[in-house]
Amino acid sequence: MDDLNRRELSLYVHIPFCKEKCSYCDFLSFGNCGYRLQRQYVDELKNEIMLYEDISYMYQIKSIFLGGGTPSYIDSAWIVEIMDVIRNTFVLEEDVEITIEGNPDSLSRKHLADYKKAGINRLSIGLQSANSDSLKRLNRVHNFDQFVAAFNSARQAGFDNINVDIMSGLPGEGMEDYVHTLAKVVEMSPEHISAYSLIVEEGTPLSENHALLDMMPSEELDRQMYGRTKTLLKNCGYSRYEISNYAKPGYECRHNLVYWTGGEYLGLGLGASSYMKVWVSEKECKTIRFHGVENLNEYIGRFSGCEGIKEDSYTGLYHELEDVDSDYDYLYDITENASYNIEQYKQLEDSAFLEFIRDYYRDLYFCKRKDEMEEMMFLGLRLMKGISKKEFYERFLVSIESIYGSVIDKYLKNGMLLEKDGYIALSDAGIDVSNVIMAEFML
Repeated sequence: MDDLNRRELSLYVHIPFCKEKCSYCDFLSFGNCGYRLQRQYVDELKNEIMLYEDISYMYQIKSIFLGGGTPSYIDSAWIVEIMDVIRNTFVLEEDVEITIEGNPDSLSRKHLADYKKAGINRLSIGLQSANSDSLKRLNRVHNFDQFVAAFNSARQAGFDNINVDIMSGLPGEGMEDYVHTLAKVVEMSPEHISAYSLIVEEGTPLSENHALLDMMPSEELDRQMYGRTKTLLKNCGYSRYEISNYAKPGYECRHNLVYWTGGEYLGLGLGASSYMKVWVSEKECKTIRFHGVENLNEYIGRFSGCEGIKEDSYTGLYHELEDVDSDYDYLYDITENASYNIEQYKQLEDSAFLEFIRDYYRDLYFCKRKDEMEEMMFLGLRLMKGISKKEFYERFLVSIESIYGSVIDKYLKNGMLLEKDGYIALSDAGIDVSNVIMAEFML
């Protein structure tokens, strides 16, 4: 297939292992897992990737993100193996962005050299704070000196696209501590900085540590820290292109932009999420979501006996049709308003790709038109440039005002939204209450 006819696709690859779990982490990850279990997982992950060979010709990979967990914690030779399987299975764009997450304590020179060998061209290093006491409170397994050493080693290894993660609102930290972290990171001059506010997630060790919770800064102070981030980083040459992300010109994270702009992505590995399109007819496709299983023992061996995405003896009657009559989006082509009958929908259920997803993944969901609209709004509003009115119309064949006119007018009038050059975006004041505003775009 010609490259021009291939659809763009991004890959997320989940590595769920860490040296230790951080006290605030609610991601699907595990600390202190042994070598044998890690090896089994990598082998199964490679099996899963190879199963997509039957449909890989349809896609061209624009970005790859190896996240976790802590991908840098496992043997770097295994990362090379994973990347080799990806390259042998999929067609990669010539300038594909390939990111790996890592912690400072495990980004050794050997690991960095192996990552370069594997074609990885972007690092995302989890610092969080330059304050040693704060790192200990969060159960981080590194210190600031290790971060500096890892960053310098990455530069020496040839990495010229590095992101650093930092956090505001940490227990026991004031404005001076946070600005110190910002200044130290800027001094290293990474190409990209992700600056998040710490969120206390239910069920994490932090959520049950009342001594640390009592040390949390006030909501107002955290908001001030957020404001200081924008000012300081802007003065140092970083543009804020998303609510929590800043980059030097040309270094915006292409992989994350896929999520925020509604691009297709395939999640590989334990619990990974996917967002892909399947064709109902020559003119219409539906968007589906699905997730990998979340039990590590269940994942091991899950794909070993699978023969891939091939036709088999299943019929449409094998799978129950859910909510077919209740949602017109299952039955109508938005572009031509042409109806499809139930038998045609059952043919969709018969497709080999969907059978594969139903058998080996969980929570297969056909996105409704309103789902797509809502997602375009609350993900697009995270971007500083906002949402293109033209792109909304081209995607849904209705104006954005016909769907969200009253909400948009409300927030334009009170200054929480701005409209400029055909885009609708959050103002600085709107960003401070973004969750409240985005909730009003739910249909």
